Amino acid sequence: MQFNQSQTKISIARAFAGLCQDAARYQFMAKDARDDGMEYLSTLLEGMGKHKIGQSQRLYNLMLELSENKKDNVVIEAGYPFEDNKITISLERAGIIEEYEGKNLFAQFVRVATDEGFKEIAGVFELIGKVSHKHSRILKTLAQNYNKRQLYKNSKPLTWTCSNCGHSIEDKSAWLVCPLCKKPKGYVMIPEEKLTSGE
Repeated sequence: MQFNQSQTKISIARAFAGLCQDAARYQFMAKDARDDGMEYLSTLLEGMGKHKIGQSQRLYNLMLELSENKKDNVVIEAGYPFEDNKITISLERAGIIEEYEGKNLFAQFVRVATDEGFKEIAGVFELIGKVSHKHSRILKTLAQNYNKRQLYKNSKPLTWTCSNCGHSIEDKSAWLVCPLCKKPKGYVMIPEEKLTSGE
């Protein structure tokens, strides 16, 4: 099948638009987290936004590479949610969006690209879907712990490290103020185990 007549081309355009929107939403959330004194959470969210930009760049390059017309204008129809972006709400909503994208949207794009014979593109969509699954788990865990004020507490000892100076301890909870650099708790790195355990 010719790429320009394919549904895969529309899938790339839809995915590109959605990923760019996701990236912007993560920047908004990062600002809210920083305003709430959660510096490291802000950095995590900025990182997720950067992931979305990297993914969208890959799709953009595929579109340029495969399109016959290098000045293509692809018309798509899509919904764009505009919701309250308070960090207490937006973490959970972002997790739900990521889950939908990973389980449904990118899985659908994989099927279409495979059916149309675009194996490389199907592989790219599959990899993006896997990242969405990972983001979903992390965001849902963050939402649960953030809303319970449990981001920096755990039932078992974890290694808590200051993102500013590198000071670390192993304990069930992080400090209120770093003993070394005096930065507040919001600078403490949330351990990987905490992000994926749901505790």
